[in-house]
Amino acid sequence: MFKPTPDYAIRTRRATSIRLGYVRLLDAAPLIVAESLGLFADAGLDVELSREVGWATIRDKLAFGELDVAQALSPMPFVMQLGINVAKTEVITGMVLNSNGNAITLSSELRDEGVDDGASLRRYIQSGFHPRKLVLGVVSLSSSHHFMLCRWLEQHGIDPIKDVIISVLPPEQMVRNIASHNLDGFCVGEPWNSLAIEEGLGWSVATSSEIAKGYPEKVLATTERFYSYRPDEYIRMVQVLREACARCSDSVQIPAILKILSSPHYLNCRPETLAHAFSESFPMGHGKTSEGAFIQFSANDVNRPDAERARLVYEDLCRFLPHPNLKAATPKLISRVFRESLYEQAMNPAVI
Repeated sequence: MFKPTPDYAIRTRRATSIRLGYVRLLDAAPLIVAESLGLFADAGLDVELSREVGWATIRDKLAFGELDVAQALSPMPFVMQLGINVAKTEVITGMVLNSNGNAITLSSELRDEGVDDGASLRRYIQSGFHPRKLVLGVVSLSSSHHFMLCRWLEQHGIDPIKDVIISVLPPEQMVRNIASHNLDGFCVGEPWNSLAIEEGLGWSVATSSEIAKGYPEKVLATTERFYSYRPDEYIRMVQVLREACARCSDSVQIPAILKILSSPHYLNCRPETLAHAFSESFPMGHGKTSEGAFIQFSANDVNRPDAERARLVYEDLCRFLPHPNLKAATPKLISRVFRESLYEQAMNPAVI
């Protein structure tokens, strides 16, 4: 039986397409737009877009080489570099794909029982009338969703460890679990908040932009292994996705982008539902709205993976996910994971 040598494996790998993973969320828009409009192909990139179930799948497939590059939660490169609940893997990012884009949604049953904001939720929990602790869903404990939920609860005098149960579920399972009463609320990206609201299952109490405006949400992650073999292609991907992010921030192009995203092949959701996240007035349910940008793909240099953004994510990771592998952030750790130099190279190729 033929046994490929390491050199043979490398040569074969370099000749294949780039497998790019994403999760069925609105903030995957730049990846979907780049594929559907042929931006990857125009840049000479052979990209295979792969829709994954959730973030654990993205993490594990990156670790084992089944994905080359992926839309990833902003803390994920740190988690994988440090080997927290996954095989230690040298994962890096040269681009932030978006900031914000999540919301906290509570069940309609809670509203029927008098909960209409954080203060009334605290009183409801302290009353002791509910037969069990409330269960709130997040997509990962090492995610901005978890960090935003904990921040919001703390702002209203609710202890996220003692007063509630925080459960991890893939984004696609949030709405069905609030419908079946397994969850009393969740923090997730779009379109899942809007779908829960449209179906009368819940209402939103806060958006991530209200809790921490400009917070880095998703990044373009890859392994050091892949980057070392194919650096030019990763840099070109950053360039393409930077253009795609700009298109997703152009109000003139939004109607066409919504049509693309709504396709069953991608997000499989009505354009009208997806449009909420692109508006400057996000419907929270019961006639309330959140004013201002719900999600940002391009404004305010959000795509730059700089040390300030990296430190913000890492400090929240240390605060809300205590683990022996987590230690004080150092400039070396920050620069090893969030590679601003790669972003600079992509934006100014003639200068490097």
